[in-house]
Amino acid sequence: MTAVPPYDPKATGPSYVYMRIADHLAARIAAGEFPPDSMLPGERALAEEYEVALNTLRRAIEELTGRGLVVVLRAKGTFVTRPEG
Repeated sequence: MTAVPPYDPKATGPSYVYMRIADHLAARIAAGEFPPDSMLPGERALAEEYEVALNTLRRAIEELTGRGLVVVLRAKGTFVTRPEG
């Protein structure tokens, strides 16, 4: 497992906060911190960890869903998908 540096909202220059969070979570998934079929921490816990509003975190999760990295099951949680191939 490769270590992912801590989240730094100012590290990459101007961009949307939700995209930075999505990129950071994607890196954590790629590094194996969240293996396939594992559940991500809850939205509130992630929003607290990244120090953002819940809606910002939800938008980041939507971005990850669009990338095919996670699937959201209502009332169950957000799960990492298996890589295709």
